[in-house]
Amino acid sequence: MTENVVEIRDLRVNFSTYEGIMKVLDGVNLSIKKGEMLGLVGETGCGKTMTGRAIMRILPSNAQIMSGGKILFEGSVDLLNLSEEEMRKIRGKKISLIFQEPRRALHPTFNVGGQIAEIFYLHMKEDVLKTALQNLAESENSTSLLSNIMRNIYTEELEGKESSIKRILGKIPILRTKINEPVEKVLDEKSIDMLEKVQIPDPKRVSDQYPHELSGGMMQRVLISMALACNPTLLIADEPTTAVDVTTQVKLLDLIKDLKKDYGASILLITHNLAVVAETCDRVSVMYAGTIVEQADTYSVFKEPLHPYTQGLLAAIPIIGQTRELKSIPGSVPNFLNPPSGCRFHPRCGYAIEKCIEEKPLFREVRDEHYVACHVVE
Repeated sequence: MTENVVEIRDLRVNFSTYEGIMKVLDGVNLSIKKGEMLGLVGETGCGKTMTGRAIMRILPSNAQIMSGGKILFEGSVDLLNLSEEEMRKIRGKKISLIFQEPRRALHPTFNVGGQIAEIFYLHMKEDVLKTALQNLAESENSTSLLSNIMRNIYTEELEGKESSIKRILGKIPILRTKINEPVEKVLDEKSIDMLEKVQIPDPKRVSDQYPHELSGGMMQRVLISMALACNPTLLIADEPTTAVDVTTQVKLLDLIKDLKKDYGASILLITHNLAVVAETCDRVSVMYAGTIVEQADTYSVFKEPLHPYTQGLLAAIPIIGQTRELKSIPGSVPNFLNPPSGCRFHPRCGYAIEKCIEEKPLFREVRDEHYVACHVVE
């Protein structure tokens, strides 16, 4: 696991508001290796979700990615330099996102199977059409007139041509339905297969159901199946266990770990739950007020944290079987409209020196694969 699937360098994102410019991401540096699960942790509102959305290029309309930063994907492709059309080919196919709130992510008026099928048809249309052609050739009515017409239509679509036959026959509802039947059958089978892979009971029945008929855990599994539909290189899971109970959380995390092994995808797990990170992640990136302050393997971060903020987070966690005083981090998260100078953590840090106020620390490797942004640690 030495090759980076994604490498973020000096990513800066500003938000234009009525009150002024909010500097939400301030020089984020982060790397995700091939086949690993990286946990991105920090307080609510520190910019974790915005980092994931910046990778996908689905930021709000009032957000602006500042020049100078890079998001390198698979070595050399800078996602920030791609056009919107080029990004559409990557979203859902090579990079997928499991949204934080499944009820808002799923369309309420389309059934579950149809929403999964749309992803297959958008990114894997060629494979779907080839399978449909093969099924037609093996069917009992393979020599019928309608079968020949459908074969011609699918062949033209595979060649990238607009089928004039389909345009004419498509105006007749009953023929339009017949023409689309082989493709829809393939899409239905693929959708049901994905639901089965995420361990949804009776996937055929669930495929015909609508989001409001499902529980929170079931909807989250549907989102996971949609995210994995095209076997992506990178899966971004944004708080995937927030909206479900503790028992379901364990099942979902076990499912994500199993799917990571089966699919070999790299996973960016965005969460504020350090216990989840300790249980599932290979490495950890700690974020504070829009910047990464520490990144290392999970054992090193929990056993010997170097940044004062990481130390404060861990000191606030109760440990079963131990009696100790829980310490809180003094102060509050800074206002992004007017963030502190230098290191953004210095107003709350007990180790701050003059340099921390005047100069922003660089994100440096202080030990083998252990990166920290802190003047005191240096």
